[in-house]
Amino acid sequence: MEAWAVSKLSSRISDYVCLTKPKQTFLLLITSVFTYIGAGGYRLDILTLLTAAMVLSISGTTAVNMALDADIDSMMGRTKQRPIPAGRVSRGEALSFGILLFLLGVAVAYLINPWTAFSTSLGVVFDLIVYTLWTKRRTPLSIVFGGVAGAAPSLAGWAAARGVLELPALLIALITITWIPAHIWYIAIYHVEDYRAAGVPMLPVVVGVEKTAKIIVVSVAIMLASELALFLVGPFGPAFLIISLPSTLLLMYRSILYARNPTIEGAKKMYKTASPVEGMAFLGIAVDGLLRILL
Repeated sequence: MEAWAVSKLSSRISDYVCLTKPKQTFLLLITSVFTYIGAGGYRLDILTLLTAAMVLSISGTTAVNMALDADIDSMMGRTKQRPIPAGRVSRGEALSFGILLFLLGVAVAYLINPWTAFSTSLGVVFDLIVYTLWTKRRTPLSIVFGGVAGAAPSLAGWAAARGVLELPALLIALITITWIPAHIWYIAIYHVEDYRAAGVPMLPVVVGVEKTAKIIVVSVAIMLASELALFLVGPFGPAFLIISLPSTLLLMYRSILYARNPTIEGAKKMYKTASPVEGMAFLGIAVDGLLRILL
């Protein structure tokens, strides 16, 4: 094959991979796998199916999301070079690619059990219909609904291990739902003018930076309460708290300080503070689950 053809094919593959937002997909996959382990899952065949289902469904949903939001992306400096607004992939191609992937993902999830398929489908529906098509361009609370989509992989992980959704699974989902405002709104504060120019009613655009910072503090407080409740209702032990709680408490402390004197530049630092917090919570879930399996 000619060098130019290889280069063109490589670029094409790279653009399609970009449509799936690999880092985001990987992080959501981790929440599913770690929840599976935390719920007592140990079968390698189920874990393999779960991994495939999550990668396919999350990647596919993300690709469709990027197709639906291409007009917004084209108006924002940090997103206008993505494959669709840059003209390297058409909307139709991205839609077809994404729909195929998430349908395969739901089908694989059904091979595990119906509750895993339900949880996977819930993520697709909330991300594409409730968040992207219905609320994102209408309300500053859209990311709360989008948070349900972000929590769906953990629900799928629990269902894959237990065959049913239980109270601990809902509390784990709530951890994600209440972490997302800090993760999204801090970076939205930093890029507030981009969102304003694109006409997206993000909370900092609608109510201002000061009120947004205070609302984030409330959200982080609920996240902290969710972690404590998860410890109390079980099956998680001290290992979960020892790993998860310090980073959440740090985020809570810094969020309160930031809310007293919010700045655009400071929001970027807060985003970096918030980013690893959910990961630590799910690491705590996984480690606690492994200890219960081994001991």
